[in-house]
Amino acid sequence: MLPFYQLRTKTTLGRETERIKRRNWEFVHSVLVMKSEIGNFGQMPNRLSASLSPYLQQHKDNPVDWYPWSGEALLRARNEKRPIFLSIGYSSCHWCHVMERESFSDPRIADILNRHFVCIKVDREERPDLDHVYMTALQMMTGQGGWPLNVFLTPDLKPFFCGTYFAPDSRYGRPPFGDLLLRVVDIFNNQADLVKKNTDQLVGMLAQQGQFFDAREQIDDKLREATLLNLKKAYDPEGGGLGGAPKFFHVDGLRFLLKEAVEKNDSELLGMVTHSLNQMASGGVYDHVGGGFHRYSTDAAWQVPHFEKMLYDNALLSSLYLETYQVTENTAYRSVITGTLDWVLREMTSKDGGFYSAIDADSEHHEGKFYVWSEAEIDKLVPQELGIKFKTLYNITRAGNFEGQNIPHLSSLLSDEDRAEMKPALDILLAERKQRIWPLIDRKVLTSWNGLMITAFAKASRVLGEPNYLTAAERSADFIWRTAFKDSHLSHVSFESTVGIESFLEDYAYFAESLLDLFEVTLNRKYFDQATKLAEILLANFYDPEFGGFWTTQKNQADLLIRSKEIFDGAVPAPFHLALSVLNRLFELTGDSKWREPLKKSIQSILGSALESPGGFHRLALVVDEFVRGSRMIVATSPESERELAISKKYVPRGHIFIWKEKVNLENISLFQAKWSSAPKLYLCESGACQEVAEFSLL
Repeated sequence: MLPFYQLRTKTTLGRETERIKRRNWEFVHSVLVMKSEIGNFGQMPNRLSASLSPYLQQHKDNPVDWYPWSGEALLRARNEKRPIFLSIGYSSCHWCHVMERESFSDPRIADILNRHFVCIKVDREERPDLDHVYMTALQMMTGQGGWPLNVFLTPDLKPFFCGTYFAPDSRYGRPPFGDLLLRVVDIFNNQADLVKKNTDQLVGMLAQQGQFFDAREQIDDKLREATLLNLKKAYDPEGGGLGGAPKFFHVDGLRFLLKEAVEKNDSELLGMVTHSLNQMASGGVYDHVGGGFHRYSTDAAWQVPHFEKMLYDNALLSSLYLETYQVTENTAYRSVITGTLDWVLREMTSKDGGFYSAIDADSEHHEGKFYVWSEAEIDKLVPQELGIKFKTLYNITRAGNFEGQNIPHLSSLLSDEDRAEMKPALDILLAERKQRIWPLIDRKVLTSWNGLMITAFAKASRVLGEPNYLTAAERSADFIWRTAFKDSHLSHVSFESTVGIESFLEDYAYFAESLLDLFEVTLNRKYFDQATKLAEILLANFYDPEFGGFWTTQKNQADLLIRSKEIFDGAVPAPFHLALSVLNRLFELTGDSKWREPLKKSIQSILGSALESPGGFHRLALVVDEFVRGSRMIVATSPESERELAISKKYVPRGHIFIWKEKVNLENISLFQAKWSSAPKLYLCESGACQEVAEFSLL
């Protein structure tokens, strides 16, 4: 027999279901008649009105009887033996907005949901653990993923039907959402044995996700070789980047190619990276007016983006462009980096220094409206001579390239001279855009994503010589530590002064990594000590001592179906891989074996999976390469100003550079022992051994 999820469209509505459907339609008709006669009779906001999440707030006026994910909702489902309708999305998700307007605001559909389900709305950015488990279930059921993620659960939280966007009418060969809901009710009530059989089978498959231990002793260069081969095959020689449309950035894959290009002195590999970065920065996926990158490109040429902007994309891309700038000294890359980081400071930074999560794709119910221009607007706003050249360079036409409007994009990166000439025009357009109705800014401050952005600002401050970037990195780090770290517990999310209680592997791994980056740039001992503290908690609460590796969630979390390990990179690197990086860096700095043993066992636990599917393990490949061949730890003491500048700008594969300007407390950090000198000296440390080198060029 086919599993339930393949039978669902063939399920025949029985008499009981037809009776339920008729009763619901009659009830809703009477409600609509009353509303037409007396107007809206004062519906109150639902339970989500008390939530701080912007995404949940977007649903607070729905007629759906929404609960946030809570013990109250789960208890009601168990007591009343009702199925749960779990809907997961995020504030800048276009199709989440569409479904909210079309279905969740519809009294007819809301009545069906309220009568037959316990309805729960979740912000995936607040609960990435729930999103991961049920997105995995969706992918197992359908082979597809995406948001909104709509899952039907038994009262004991087992998924028995999943989907993404459901239309209120018949589209894409699917029944209307209201009819689908009634079919689900019928199956849950009348085919309990089938539901149980299939949920038990699916939960068993989910449970196996954590059991991938590969007991190999040898950790060698095989993953490096497999990753390089996979990236060469995935590379798009025409449009740049990896894969086809829709096109995502795959930052760590390109970082891996860059590292290999420099180590091998391979111009072909370097060309893959620079061509990709040139295409991304020229295309409409980059916001030429305001700075920063949109979420992804809907086409293979990076021209038409999905317009939401996410903090994590811009953090990761800033670091990638920075490393490539170090290698190439292409000033166009510097412009992209500063444009992106300055946008974050201008529009995405709280008064306390935390970085906001996202900006919506939609404004006034239209995707991209905030970002596009007509030719007539350009002609009106920009002085004629300047406007003519602007329209030529940025491909502005009367017909446009997006629904009759123009997404500014370049045919190739601009020269320094052209960038300077175009700046007044871009400033005019940015000032005009500020007067438009803005998309929603999601002002959640996520610990994990702030970690990624702290890294970008800290590294950029050194390479670009911009002290305000270091200030931004330290303000965010100090804000997170001051507000989100309490009683040896790191919170995942904060809204201004209110801090959430959940925390996940990604928070400890990403934030600890960023603190080590801040330590590398500043040699401020507190950042090393804070990173060490987080790493100790990470091992205590997330490490799997039996099989190796790291659970996504902490011990004893009661409201989760299953504890899982997230091993594949997605839009962000897998937290599992960042945890490995933290342990490896602490071992290289201290030589303490308490970091080395769990690091080795954890790599062994997923190496087999990575070798089978290297396209999902780009960050792991970078970490394993450092583990196998060792990091290159460079310590410069009392550097002279010109030499310091040269060291700061150097890209060193597998390298970490420490500029020791004055004697500070670095006790118990073995890398620095017996190296302080008031005279300029340079040390290169590899494989636990250090040597003094006379010339930086030897590196």
